[in-house]
Amino acid sequence: DIPETSLDGIMAAMDSMEWREGALKVIILLTDACFCDITSYCSDCISDYSGAEVETVLLDNAVMLFCVTTDPISCDYSGCADEVYSEWFYNDFADSTGGGWFNFTEGFTSIYADIIPMLGEFQVLQIYAYNSSGMHIDSLFGYIEYGSCIEILHGDNPMVRTDVGPGEIAPFIWRIDYAEGCSIGVNGCFNVTIYTDSFEADAPGCMYIPNCWCTPTVAYNIHPDPGVWTACEPQPIIIGIHDDDCGINTASIRMDINGDTLEYPSEPEMAFLNHTLTYVPDAGDFASGDEVHYTLVEAEDAGACTLAAPVSGWFIVDLDPPLFNDEYPENGTVVGGIPDDITVHLWDEIAGLDESSVMLIVDGVDTFMLTDPELTYEPTDSTLHFDASGTYSWEQGDTIDICISAGDVVSTDYCGPNTDDYCWWFTVDFLHLWFPDTTLYPGDDVMFPLLTEDASRFMIQTYELWIGFNPAVVTVNDVVVTGTASHGFTVSHDITDNILHIEASNTSPVGDGDVFFYIDFHVNDDAPGASFTPVMMTDAIIDSGGVGYYAEDGMIFVLWQQTQWTHDLIFTGYNGVGGYLESEVVSIGCADGGSDLFDPALDLIMLPPIPNATEVYLPMDDPGHPAVTKLKRDLHNTYDLPTEWHPITVEEAGSLYWNPLHWPDGVVMLNYMIDMERDSIYHYSANETLTITYEQPVPDAGQMELCAGWNLSSLPTAITVPEWTNFIEGIFAGPYEFSGLTQSYFLSDIPRYGFAFWVYSTEAGVHDIGGIAMDEITIPIYAGWNLVGSVSDTAMFTTNPPGLLIGDIYTWDCESGMYEIATSVIPGSGYWILSSANGALTISP
Repeated sequence: DIPETSLDGIMAAMDSMEWREGALKVIILLTDACFCDITSYCSDCISDYSGAEVETVLLDNAVMLFCVTTDPISCDYSGCADEVYSEWFYNDFADSTGGGWFNFTEGFTSIYADIIPMLGEFQVLQIYAYNSSGMHIDSLFGYIEYGSCIEILHGDNPMVRTDVGPGEIAPFIWRIDYAEGCSIGVNGCFNVTIYTDSFEADAPGCMYIPNCWCTPTVAYNIHPDPGVWTACEPQPIIIGIHDDDCGINTASIRMDINGDTLEYPSEPEMAFLNHTLTYVPDAGDFASGDEVHYTLVEAEDAGACTLAAPVSGWFIVDLDPPLFNDEYPENGTVVGGIPDDITVHLWDEIAGLDESSVMLIVDGVDTFMLTDPELTYEPTDSTLHFDASGTYSWEQGDTIDICISAGDVVSTDYCGPNTDDYCWWFTVDFLHLWFPDTTLYPGDDVMFPLLTEDASRFMIQTYELWIGFNPAVVTVNDVVVTGTASHGFTVSHDITDNILHIEASNTSPVGDGDVFFYIDFHVNDDAPGASFTPVMMTDAIIDSGGVGYYAEDGMIFVLWQQTQWTHDLIFTGYNGVGGYLESEVVSIGCADGGSDLFDPALDLIMLPPIPNATEVYLPMDDPGHPAVTKLKRDLHNTYDLPTEWHPITVEEAGSLYWNPLHWPDGVVMLNYMIDMERDSIYHYSANETLTITYEQPVPDAGQMELCAGWNLSSLPTAITVPEWTNFIEGIFAGPYEFSGLTQSYFLSDIPRYGFAFWVYSTEAGVHDIGGIAMDEITIPIYAGWNLVGSVSDTAMFTTNPPGLLIGDIYTWDCESGMYEIATSVIPGSGYWILSSANGALTISP
């Protein structure tokens, strides 16, 4: 058949032959036709190879190709095969391999006779470089220097091998021609240098000219491969010895091992069977780390022809597994918090660490490899790092078991790898720090403690704390360590942006005591009643981060100043005909000697009004003074709170005016729903009885939960300071209230109690809000949409007049970013209601 698959036949020979290491490779191709290749379009000839691909394989593997063909060769003249290239390949390319072309007509006896002398004309120089560095080598170079008798026929000089892994062998092969008749000496010698950027090794040698009248014995290494690490105890050495004519004279076999000469058969550890010499040293002959070099020095045949060339090899004994030490945290210790970095030194002194074998096991359950992001290895200092912070949330008292398993790079073909385990344990503990809650009066000084429990067990010698507070409420006088667990520490502090920064150190560790240190606070003289400041630890670095902690915030509440006071209420009636009437002033207040009855020394009787004057009075019912029924001024007792006044208007409707800035310290409400400290006018009806309440409720705190994003919230307590958002991390926009009267949003520094607002937070969290806890409040609502809040307890809505609310009540789900129908009214949340008319909304349990 023409054309033929000659290229595939050559590649089949390359793949199927078990070529002996170091042997001269010869392929003889017999054909009478041209060949197709992978690019040909012949219908009955399909090849998997190109000519160039086969050329490269033969040259790189130093194969001599002899082609025996007819002359001329037959070819398919349809053009599907390249006759000219086939002729060149059979003739010229065969010559370039050291082989040649022969004509079928010569006869095989003559052809073989011509081939035999050619086999010695070209030689192959083979160098095998073994990577014992334990690391990947990107580029490994081989460079040959040679005498004038040597010529390189094929192979780059320098030659490069890329991506040589640990334990891999890189071959460097050159086809050379040694000049016939050239004298032995420097002209017949060579030196091969194998090198990288940081390493260099030389392999010198000279050409060997065989005895042409005597066919030598040939030997070659079978096991182990040159330069390997071995964990076999003992490691056998196996060498193949062949002679094609007379057979081996076993009494001539002589081997050198690390300078000691061993002879067969007198050496009991040596055996020779089926052309194979095996030497098995006694266990313990070689120690871990020994380099074992061996050479088959001589093995003659029965005709006294000597060994063609000595056969050498070497290996490194590695019987030891990887080593471990310096674990952190140390075995059996108590650590403060979850360690940022669990480490251990891990290395192998001989073959090197097989990083793919490294395995860390936590509590006998969770396994991590170096392919996992939590586990890393730093070869420069032989340290294994494990980051547990993002994976585990160990709690106080947890005992953690860590086990490391690792092996070296000794191959399983050589009894490897050597492996070992290393285990240790530690206990997790946390330093507990917390501030208490307390109530104080304006002007008070207090030694405010940072509390702890048994801090001495952590042996703390340095700490740095950042503590937030509200400077509108308190001022820091000093940080005091005398008589505390930090006694003897050198302490400094500074204040920036409402943050108290404390640094402390000592040569002796923190001692016993329930108080870590004191902050000397002064409550500002002008701090309003029911104001508050959180005292919160925003950050801490304890013993350079070696001790973990958990902290709890505290709160300082400011009590009300109890004072004597009076406040004028200006009533202006409107009769609809004559216009506005003359104003009438009544006064309310508190005095130390006042009471709910008539106090002649304090209260004033209301006289009959003049014509065209507004008529209003403060009612009085005192059995001791039955004639006194109307007062112009009514002063109650300063300390008997809460208290109420009930002004009564007569005949005409009108307007009530007051100054919201002149009220005393406390809460003043009109008709239970108008905050008289925030408003200044009220339009009353004819013959209306008003209710004015004054109280100084005990400050308290509630919680407001925020999501990251927009939140529809309300205050769980009525606040009295505008800086309340300074202590909520991540407030980005707001608070925005909604006016039911104008149906529009407005920015509110201090949101009104009972009303809701929008606020945008960049972080999620639960926040304590100090102020006045109120279980019930009544607020005005208007026709249309109203944005209302809650009180300090779970509540419900009622309206006056009844039935004003239309449809469902809506709240905001901050996690989904959608409205949903509310099923309850809870503290800290906000709600949309739709009212059919103006009225009042009471929020109460």
